[in-house]
Amino acid sequence: MMIRLCILLVWPFGVFAEGLLDGRVFEGAIGPVENPDLADSLHFENGHFWSDICTRCGFEPGPYSADVSAEGVVFRGQLVSAERGTFTYEGLARADGSMGVAIRWERKRWYWTARREIAFRGRDAGAVPLSLDAIKAKMKEMDPGANPLCARF
Repeated sequence: MMIRLCILLVWPFGVFAEGLLDGRVFEGAIGPVENPDLADSLHFENGHFWSDICTRCGFEPGPYSADVSAEGVVFRGQLVSAERGTFTYEGLARADGSMGVAIRWERKRWYWTARREIAFRGRDAGAVPLSLDAIKAKMKEMDPGANPLCARF
């Protein structure tokens, strides 16, 4: 039996919930806003989040913030790769277990900046994520350059 510990701080403009999504995994698809087409999972653990696809492509797990709203839990965070840019996530985990996320990808080059709007849509998988330390150790064994999927980013 897993016990979730959440710290709720009341602010004048709402409730901020630190680590509110910790211990959850959402399985679904990521890709173009109109039709996410790649199977992916979002993991939340120890105040951080990551995507299976993004970690395979060298994006480090990043901290996230979460707010409780009437619609569910709103979260925000960034995943950064020195070689492939930044993904900025803004998502909503609803009470029915569904999640929708708007993702902005940006990759700066000396002569231009690439930008793309993508999305993740998924559902709570009821699974337990790897620990933050375990995913970081696993990433050390990955070679993003050898993964053809990473060419999209």
